[in-house]
Amino acid sequence: MNKVIFFAVITFVIAAIALNNNFTSIHHSEASFVYDASSIDETVAQQVHQHLIDENVYAGKLGEVLMLKKTQEGVWVVKFPVYQGGDVPSKLLQELEKMSLNLQKAVLNSESLEVHITNAGYQSVQFFRV
Repeated sequence: MNKVIFFAVITFVIAAIALNNNFTSIHHSEASFVYDASSIDETVAQQVHQHLIDENVYAGKLGEVLMLKKTQEGVWVVKFPVYQGGDVPSKLLQELEKMSLNLQKAVLNSESLEVHITNAGYQSVQFFRV
């Protein structure tokens, strides 16, 4: 009986998360950028996509390069699925910070931005604000 309740709760939580998020992606060659369509309109997503092309972010990449969403409080959240265990190299952190600052200024109207270092499942292991 306890297992049935446990699985029912887990199923409910997963369904609630899935229904609250409307993630979609825009592809460029073998790479893509994922965004939450419930918090970012298509025009902004296309501007981000073009910025990523202009900045050569997609160059040589396979799969998802980043995920972007905007919280209800108006904070932009960018997640980079680059964590592979251990310490995150400082050079990589500097590159992601620079890329985030450029995105913030060029497309996000210099609004508040949180940068998350995540694993491939977008679970944050480290974050900072720019």
